[in-house]
Amino acid sequence: MPTVADHYDKLLAGHYARMFGDHDAKVAEQRALIERLGLRADPQRRSEAIDLGCGSGFQSLALAQLGFRVTAVDTSDRLLAELASRRGRLPIDLARGDLLDALERSGPVYDLAVCMGDTLPHLGSKADVERMFAGCARRLAPGGRLALTFRDLTRELEGVDRFIPVHDSADVIMTCFLEYEPDTVKVHDLVHTRSPEDGRWRLSASYYRKLRLSPDWVAGALEAAGFRVVHRELARGLVTLVARLGADVGRDTNSASNTPAGG
Repeated sequence: MPTVADHYDKLLAGHYARMFGDHDAKVAEQRALIERLGLRADPQRRSEAIDLGCGSGFQSLALAQLGFRVTAVDTSDRLLAELASRRGRLPIDLARGDLLDALERSGPVYDLAVCMGDTLPHLGSKADVERMFAGCARRLAPGGRLALTFRDLTRELEGVDRFIPVHDSADVIMTCFLEYEPDTVKVHDLVHTRSPEDGRWRLSASYYRKLRLSPDWVAGALEAAGFRVVHRELARGLVTLVARLGADVGRDTNSASNTPAGG
């Protein structure tokens, strides 16, 4: 079975930009979300953030623009190279490797950890999710925040709804097909590309598995790791959770909620 890293290296990384459209617009969208969630850098000192599964840098660039020094972690050399080409003079340090291993390395104490863009279900098991939360708890300062966005895949799509159009242009058509298993979803990515030499279409295909994580299970795992959820929302199947570490979390002015996304 292909690993997530294999799937991205062999297929998706080369088409990553097509899946999300204009890169700068996506960074601006994520910056607006981060600001709406109240995840601000301290203007009186250097604030440290770690972006777990940074991809080409939508969240890393937004966080750096908002005043954080960012450690950007991903397994894909190609996506990290794209981020490197876009960071300019922004304080973003690149770290190639597994998310769990990155949390075991020596480094700064972080004020904020983010794992966004549906990265969390890419982990290999629920035990790995719990290990990631425990690692974040060790690496965050007391009162530090952990922000998550992920797809709720617990509800099964049926029939043709399992075929999801991702991108289409004159030369590339991307489609995703979902196959449900008890604890995971097998995600098949089908990429048709038109050859510039002969005009023929060629198919590249691969698959990987995503965890089926419910918002309630994730919230419970966060609390077991020493966090308290201070913000919760669900919109169009995308879950957003913000959790705070430490015994002083009760002083937080935000409350856990199920509000629609906005902004």
